[in-house]
Amino acid sequence: MRVMQPVDPKDIESGAYVFDGGKMLVTTCDGEKVNVAAATYGGVGQLWGKRIIYVYVRSSRYTRELIDKSLEFSLSFLDNKEYRGALKYIEMVSGRDEDKLKGARLTVNYHNGIPYIDESSNVLICRVIYRQEVEKECILDDSIVDEFYKDGNYHVMYIGELEKVLVR
Repeated sequence: MRVMQPVDPKDIESGAYVFDGGKMLVTTCDGEKVNVAAATYGGVGQLWGKRIIYVYVRSSRYTRELIDKSLEFSLSFLDNKEYRGALKYIEMVSGRDEDKLKGARLTVNYHNGIPYIDESSNVLICRVIYRQEVEKECILDDSIVDEFYKDGNYHVMYIGELEKVLVR
C-alpha cells in the first residue's frame, strides 16, 4: 500500500495561482475608461476544455458594469504589504466618481488591449465566457448570507478563459 502525505494547499500554490484571501486587482475598461476593483474571491481551474479563472465582483461595483460591456479583464497580483495604501484607497473610492488608479498612484499597462496594473508581479489576462449572479436561494449555508450579504449586495461570478499569464 502507498502512503499519502497530507499537504496544506498553500504550501504548493505559487505565482499567479495563489488565491489565498490576499487582495488582487480586477482591471477592465470599456474602450475609454479603465477601472479597477480589489477582490479576494477567486480561483483557477479547468472547465469546458479550457483553462479558466473565476472571480467574484460585487454587483454594485462600477468594475462589474465595465466587465459586462467589455467581456475582458485582468487579475493583477501585487505585494499586499507594499501596496497596502493603494489597495485600501481602491476599496474606498468608486471609479464612477474619480480615477481610482491615479489616486492610488498605480500605473496601467495593456496586453492586447486588456488593461492590467504595471506594478504587479503576476497578471492573468482573461476573456469572459460565463457570468452568473449569486442568488440568495442558491446559498445553502444561511451563515454565509448572514455574514457576507446582510446588505443584499451579492456578487457576480465571472468565469474567464485564461488567455495569457504575465510574470515579472
